[in-house]
Amino acid sequence: MLRFIVLVLAGLTLWGGACLGAGPKAVAVADRSLWPRSMQSADDFDQASRAEILVFAKVFAEVEAAGEDWKSLTGVKAPHPDSIQRWLKQTKDVLLLNWAAAQSHCQPSALACNLGKPDVSGLGSRAMGFAHGLAPEYRAWLEMSEKFYHQYLLEQLRLAALFPTPTSEILMLSQREITGVDWPDRTFLLTFDDGPTPLNGTTDRLMPLLKQYKLNGIFFVLGDAFKARLEQTGAASIQELYKEQCVGSHGREHTSHQTLKTWKESLDFTQELVKATIKENAPRLYFRPPYAQRTAALTQYVQASGSTIMLWNLDSQDWSSKITASQVTDRMVTLMLLWRRGILLFHDVHNKVHTAVPALAQFAQATGLTWQHCRALN
Repeated sequence: MLRFIVLVLAGLTLWGGACLGAGPKAVAVADRSLWPRSMQSADDFDQASRAEILVFAKVFAEVEAAGEDWKSLTGVKAPHPDSIQRWLKQTKDVLLLNWAAAQSHCQPSALACNLGKPDVSGLGSRAMGFAHGLAPEYRAWLEMSEKFYHQYLLEQLRLAALFPTPTSEILMLSQREITGVDWPDRTFLLTFDDGPTPLNGTTDRLMPLLKQYKLNGIFFVLGDAFKARLEQTGAASIQELYKEQCVGSHGREHTSHQTLKTWKESLDFTQELVKATIKENAPRLYFRPPYAQRTAALTQYVQASGSTIMLWNLDSQDWSSKITASQVTDRMVTLMLLWRRGILLFHDVHNKVHTAVPALAQFAQATGLTWQHCRALN
């Protein structure tokens, strides 16, 4: 198994070409139809969550046991071991927190409810026993889940190995950055990047779905796209477009602000334009750097302006041609079960969100999850 993991991790390349903002060539995809139990209650959510945490812990332990040859494991020529170790520790802490939450109310006879409160190493070893002892009806799900987490760990480890060249959502530069990992259990926020589209585009088609399911989120707009839409339809129309939603800044154009020389102008232009147009909004105009690439100076500038950087911890990869709309949904359900809280990243300029949002709304309603209201953020 360890040899298989090394081959998987070493043989796949995350970043496309020389563009550090490109996404993974191989995307972790899940198939929730293989989970043999219902998902119609909070108990169902916790039961599935315990199973996902254990499989992730199993794969995590196997990767750690393979050694610390991070160059071979990640394919990064000059990996940053300090960043990797920081991410590994952070992930272990979150896993234990989530494990405690997932088993806090379960009945002793429920799946994976008799494993106690182990430390991280204990959780990994108990995960091994859990996998070996599963009933036959779980085997197809287990095989799929292990493959999913092998690939998902690759995504995360390579981001950690690269950090801070480039920075990304994998680690924080400031404790004031928002990632969602410390939110209350079973609490999530929807966010959408890269809009708005021109009139009657994918942004417009998303809004009725959010209204239908009584959902809201933060739309991180590009300043140039926002300006073009404003000139096309006028202020009243764009105010109506984002009614009941919140608008944040994604900079003027979708380029890395870690290397952009005019990053101050990009931030100021978009912030001033949005504030002048959208009267009702979140408590502050949150900023999301494209690709989550930023510098300490940029972070300090954002904070000094009274704003806050908002990152994410659940990435849908919905922009990628390598993942279908149903796979986007299944990936996000799986990550919600694993991380149990946080910020979902979607793109309102792509059609897959129209499939994922209704499905996730129904999933959340059935399992008693809470959607964070964008205007109730601190």
